[in-house]
Amino acid sequence: MRRRVTRTALACVALAAAACGRGPPTGVTVRDSAGVRITLSHDVPHAFAMVDTPAILSLGGPDAGGPTQFANVQGVHVDRRGNLWVADGQSDEVRLFHADGSFWKSVGGRGEGPGEFMSVRLLGSFRGDSVAVWDDAQGRLTVLDSAGEMARIVTAHGGDAYPPNAFHVFADGTALARIRPVVKAGALEPGTILPDTAIYARVDYAAASTAPEGGAPAPKWLWTGHSTVPIPFTVNPGFDVSGDEVQTTSGSAFRLRVFRDGRLVESYGLDRDPEPVTARDRQDYADIFGHGDSPRAEEYLSVLRDPHVPKLLPAYRSLVVADDGSVWAERYRYGTFDVYGADRAFLGTVQAPVQLTQVVGSKLVGVWRDAMNVEYVRVYRFRRVRP
Repeated sequence: MRRRVTRTALACVALAAAACGRGPPTGVTVRDSAGVRITLSHDVPHAFAMVDTPAILSLGGPDAGGPTQFANVQGVHVDRRGNLWVADGQSDEVRLFHADGSFWKSVGGRGEGPGEFMSVRLLGSFRGDSVAVWDDAQGRLTVLDSAGEMARIVTAHGGDAYPPNAFHVFADGTALARIRPVVKAGALEPGTILPDTAIYARVDYAAASTAPEGGAPAPKWLWTGHSTVPIPFTVNPGFDVSGDEVQTTSGSAFRLRVFRDGRLVESYGLDRDPEPVTARDRQDYADIFGHGDSPRAEEYLSVLRDPHVPKLLPAYRSLVVADDGSVWAERYRYGTFDVYGADRAFLGTVQAPVQLTQVVGSKLVGVWRDAMNVEYVRVYRFRRVRP
């Protein structure tokens, strides 16, 4: 069926032109389809920014000790005063550092009591200068004030069901969580493929309610009869919160989707063909997951022959919404980010050396790993490139 430009799409374009004194960027098509605004940019090779090296702040490394020795980092956040908050998964602590990298204090630690964590995850800002921390194991939200002191604890789960996994916080203090389905192993036959959709929900602690917020393609899993093995080249979706919206990646297409109040309202991305899974990709997967003589390694190798292995790679593996509203989407092959403006137009690419957790002004915040997989928390400065 032939598409036509609707009044809604034309109005959006007109508003953008009025706001910035010109029409849509060159090479961008905007249209409306059944109430969903679609923005598609030409895939023009252009660097959006260059990252300065070395890092302006680097904590951790093989010679680090005490609070700068990190393992299994579960979130890095720079607050409005420039302080650095790091959730260390091995110790289940939240460690605070001043803007110059000097250690400030640690909070939390392994335990089930107030202010303790069994599976810590740092979510980010919570209603101003506070910071939200989630405990996957206990389904519990802990709010720390700007001084790192415990201000509030709310348990979002009760009974025998798995607690949700919270990842982000909306401006109103509700949390974006992924709902974990419960599958009884006894009901499965060996060779069964488990569902591949990530279901998101908004958890409102004050009202003790959960509301759907959308979904995205997720990993497929093969039940072998005694364990689950991931189907190669299927990954967890990337997603982030922007205001009252949820943005997610979208499978093999170079597209991002926007949900509001549980409804798909936008789709945007690049006119770029999906990338096929190559023989080199399969060999790399076997080299990483199939080495050794353990039964587990053999399972990972055998699943490469499963007919459910996709023929196309995921387009994006993660995304981060910057503080200026731009969106940084990391391609499946680590380190290359496609950057989109707040108007959803493609701005160019960036080669980023870190697992990105935050873009603040002209700074990139995240985790870097060396050849021995030792973790560093780093902050880099980037510079825009003139088109």
